[in-house]
Amino acid sequence: MVSVILLGAIFAGVCVATLVRPLGVGGGWWAGGGAAIALSTGLVPLSSALTGVGDTWEVLLFFAGLVLLTVALAEAGAMEWLMDRAERWSGTSPRRLMVVSLLLTAAVTALFSNDAAALLVAPIVARRAARRGLSSVRFVIGIAVMANAASLVLPVSNPVNLLVLERDHIPLSDYLLQVTPAALLAVLLAGLALTWLLTRRLPTTSSSAELSGPERDAGKLVMLGVLLGTLLVVDLFVGASGLSLGPPTFLGGVVAVIIGWTRGGVSPLRSVREGRWSLIPLVAGLAVLGAGLQSAAPLAGLVHELVGPGGAGAQVRVGLAAAGASAIANNLPAAFLGMAGLGAVGQLRRLGIPLIAGADLGANLAPTGSLSTLIILAPGGGARSVRSRHFWAAGWFAGPLGLAAALSIVALAR
Repeated sequence: MVSVILLGAIFAGVCVATLVRPLGVGGGWWAGGGAAIALSTGLVPLSSALTGVGDTWEVLLFFAGLVLLTVALAEAGAMEWLMDRAERWSGTSPRRLMVVSLLLTAAVTALFSNDAAALLVAPIVARRAARRGLSSVRFVIGIAVMANAASLVLPVSNPVNLLVLERDHIPLSDYLLQVTPAALLAVLLAGLALTWLLTRRLPTTSSSAELSGPERDAGKLVMLGVLLGTLLVVDLFVGASGLSLGPPTFLGGVVAVIIGWTRGGVSPLRSVREGRWSLIPLVAGLAVLGAGLQSAAPLAGLVHELVGPGGAGAQVRVGLAAAGASAIANNLPAAFLGMAGLGAVGQLRRLGIPLIAGADLGANLAPTGSLSTLIILAPGGGARSVRSRHFWAAGWFAGPLGLAAALSIVALAR
């Protein structure tokens, strides 16, 4: 029992460090340190740790490819190119700019993950809004909430999705049929709510967009576009075949870096250096701690009571519990804790999808709910004056709508 308490304390400490970033050190390195302590003290057996990491290595490979793709897109100015066209469409209307920003966020999140939307879209939109004399806080908050809402659309839209799906071996066809429709409804509801809430006090007109900027290498953008389109098709084929998305995505990331090197002279070492790699030790460390918690009897008993007799009620209860845990401790640790508990009682395959839905959409209930929100709210992540309190109103206005709708559809579909 003492070992369970100690392991739980380490897990809780990693959750807090992920949110607070003590000493300016990212949560990934704290997770790696927590896993090292658990291993060195025997709280987690080496065999269990190897199993936990082994179950996630393909997901780690996917994340590595995603980091490289994100860096390549940023260096090529792909988002700037898209925003140039979005601003031409929006003209002098701030409301149109808000709508197109939310649509772009949803698209980038669906195809590349909510973290990619936070890194690629939020800073650009904040700069464009400020340049037009608009308060960028509303735009950044809208992006944060929409990124969480759209993170349920596809397996690649959120690290949580791939972690549970790879561990649970849920077929891609099941996800597309049972989850994607619910996710699209959640995106629609969140978009309508955010548009109403965030555009009420925007002026009817603003200064014209200033689109003059550095010329972009059209050839490089075309090559990246072809690469991303091919990668999307390959990922869908691979996922439908029941294979891992990790290897093709990593290969796509490497090819994207090579394109940046050959077409734009960007050093591959620079691309690697600028990547957000702390996600890798975060996932690996949580996998080790989650493997240890899976054998904890108190956790298994708690989850057994939560699941109850099963049926649609169990789907909803698991989803709501995951949403609450995400709001309190961030959805990535919440997902690992949920996987450990459901795995301990042999219910992960049956209840993995509501776990995903709750963890993804519950992130809008608190500014600590997802890594993408933390990225946006961090200094330099979006508007300079954005604060956590700005997130609460939008998150609680748009979040529960999508969460309730998605969990209802998922429970009926399962």
